[in-house]
Amino acid sequence: MYNINNSMPELPEWLSLYLNKSHDHDELVNHSGLHPEHWDTLFNRLSSLTAEDVSSRAIEISQLLQNGNIKHESNHQWHFDPLPFMFSKQDWKALEAGIKQRVLLLNKIQQDIYGEQQLLMDGSLSAKALFQDKNYLREGFSLPSNELKLFFTAVDVYRTPSGEFKVLADHCQCPLGLGLLLKSRVIARRVMAEEFAECHVQQIKQFLATFQDTINEYTRYMDDPRIVILTQGIDDPNYNEHAFLSTYFGYTLVQSADLTVRNGEVCLKSLQGLGKINVILRWLPDHSIDSLEQTEYSLHGIPGLLQAVREGTVKVLNPFGSGILSSPTVQANLGLLSEKLLAQPLLLAQAKYYAVDEVEEIDWSVLELLSYQDSRFKLDGAADIEQIKKLINAQPQDYYFQDKPTFSSAPFWSGGQLIAKPVVFRCYALNTEHGVEVLPSALCFSNEVSHYPSLSGWIKDTWINARNGDDETDSIAAIPVRKRMDVTLLEGVISSRTAEHLFWLGRYLERAESTVRVLRIFIDRYTELAIYPDAMRRTMVTRLFSAIQSQHIVYPYIEQEPVLQTLNSDSAKTMAFQLLAGELCAGSIVNTLKYLANAAVQIQELLSYDSRRIIDEINELVKMLSTLTINTTSRALQASLDKVIGSIMAFNGSIADCMPNSNGWFLLEIGRRIERSLQITSLSAGLLTEELEEPVEIALLESVLTCQVSLVTHKRRYRMHQSIGTGLELLLLDAEYPRSLLFQLEQINTLCQHLPTKRRPGVIAAHEKAIVLSKTTCYVTEKDYLQASTEGKREQLIEFNHHIRSNLNTFCDVLLLQYFSHTQTANKLNWTNIEQAQS
Repeated sequence: MYNINNSMPELPEWLSLYLNKSHDHDELVNHSGLHPEHWDTLFNRLSSLTAEDVSSRAIEISQLLQNGNIKHESNHQWHFDPLPFMFSKQDWKALEAGIKQRVLLLNKIQQDIYGEQQLLMDGSLSAKALFQDKNYLREGFSLPSNELKLFFTAVDVYRTPSGEFKVLADHCQCPLGLGLLLKSRVIARRVMAEEFAECHVQQIKQFLATFQDTINEYTRYMDDPRIVILTQGIDDPNYNEHAFLSTYFGYTLVQSADLTVRNGEVCLKSLQGLGKINVILRWLPDHSIDSLEQTEYSLHGIPGLLQAVREGTVKVLNPFGSGILSSPTVQANLGLLSEKLLAQPLLLAQAKYYAVDEVEEIDWSVLELLSYQDSRFKLDGAADIEQIKKLINAQPQDYYFQDKPTFSSAPFWSGGQLIAKPVVFRCYALNTEHGVEVLPSALCFSNEVSHYPSLSGWIKDTWINARNGDDETDSIAAIPVRKRMDVTLLEGVISSRTAEHLFWLGRYLERAESTVRVLRIFIDRYTELAIYPDAMRRTMVTRLFSAIQSQHIVYPYIEQEPVLQTLNSDSAKTMAFQLLAGELCAGSIVNTLKYLANAAVQIQELLSYDSRRIIDEINELVKMLSTLTINTTSRALQASLDKVIGSIMAFNGSIADCMPNSNGWFLLEIGRRIERSLQITSLSAGLLTEELEEPVEIALLESVLTCQVSLVTHKRRYRMHQSIGTGLELLLLDAEYPRSLLFQLEQINTLCQHLPTKRRPGVIAAHEKAIVLSKTTCYVTEKDYLQASTEGKREQLIEFNHHIRSNLNTFCDVLLLQYFSHTQTANKLNWTNIEQAQS
């Protein structure tokens, strides 16, 4: 039992209750035993906290952990425990030595399996069992030996009732959890800094620096190296972690669609064109790497990648084929292989393996049945005996048994008290040219779903006591030697996919803001009509209603002239609800917010913490809007609109000062300017092209100006006389007014200067031509020309808006083809020339 130090102050009740409970196999109560010194300092700091204090901190930590993670339906939701786990120096020293030995051993096995295969020839590994294991990939046999070295691995460790550490699983392909551990430590330090002071915890920053330095070693002799992190995308439950690591290390986050293999080299599709990639830090499983050579097709792979690895043009970390190291074929023989390859006994063993013919006399209740074909296949020996016998009788060579692991427990804070949960410790190791480095921490996690924990559910940080009772602070470092920089950082290179998402993020932001303003004006004018039901107001509201109903002034900005609709209370309320929360309405606010959040997920590695948190709030607004009904009051609709536009404006402010032109951020601004230009032309074409009585025209003009936040400016500038002409001059033709059409076009033209030149010198590019045509049209047009009407129609205004919109659509098409898709015109084959060449 845990021995409480008499010199410590009285422990709080919530902690005493846990320590005094009966625990058969608990890390704190049993395995600390008579030597709990590594816990004493922590308990001393926690002695002043009540249960309410701990609960409030737990809630705050969980919120901070989730905030900044733009949620996706497939992303994990974590419960982060506020109380860390403490390892004693003796325990960690034993673990560290075992992990280092294990990584060295696995590295030798990996190189032999896909190299000389001496272990197969001398019978140390069963060739039959190895080749039938799905983790063995024959494509890896042809890879160069220097491409088989392990880089970053993780080992899941648990403690047996006897106090011995054993390995549950090795993760050699793409170890998960490092980003989660790093983020959780930063958050815990913020929330409980006073309570955790003087606990003498070893820092992890040196390991992270070594992680980056080791990657740089692979590019030591390369000119202008480019390093990327390869992820499956937002469908990966761990995408938030990948994005966090990309932000932390500064490497470009890419997906398979961002990369292509040309002439034996892996290239990144960027705005500048194709750029060679030198190092890929992958978070993809082996079977998803190269669908060109592998039998399992995957959308997430890069066709031709393995050939590029063979030719030495790219380095992939971790090496291809390392999944076989986690297979039972290798794991069952690690003890013997350690004696053979290292001449040392295995320090960290795993649960014992048994062949099918070895378990006749063993109690099946203490065994699990597993499969060579599927490492996730597990049957409980006690509960599934009949099914086990049926499987074994059919194909005994495909199955094996293993001792059922018994996990120790650790305290987790839940429901205002400490409860015991089974735990596993994920330890991380780095294989460098100077040896194996072990992260001085571990991710302690527990999963309530089953008795076999996986990396989900409850997690907590693991602290290692520094030696000599003080923190192992680094000595003053020497001045670092200047090294080659990752050119993706110097140039601000982003993928074309990311650039396109930035462009659409800008459009969705502006579209959402404009739709909110249009709907607010309509609700305001309609409620005013209910109080003052005169003919002028009814005509104005009817035209506003018809323009919205026909989607002429909201997305998709249909150009056809709106047909006047019948206005009544039911139709107005229904239309307002559909535009706000109707999922079947393409341009509804709720749908636009969904598109906005999805675009933000795709580029979240570029967003600041505050920006990601606001996007998270927008996701909550989407949920709130889905609860609205057709019977929701106008006041409640207006309140919802205020919340939406508040979040949008907050997001705009959060990114206003972090948009460097060198990193593609200008595309977000181009998207905003394009969308605003479309809105201005749509509003003027939908509401101002028909000549009406002056009071109605002025009322419609004021609605248009209010939607564009220009009413006050218009009234001040044209104090003596206001008309459709003055409104059109302000909205369309004033190059110095920030909300005018011409100002948007000038800004787009300026921003386009940051796009890479894809034309011959002296020739205007296609996208530049579209903007120049629109600008010229605005400069040579007079307000009186646009205001003039023929038979009650302002045909010149209609033609003007149509011309501008056509040019804007052409501009967007050129951006898509030249910069986002890298589409090139196909060359016609000349069969005559081919035949002549062959002859």
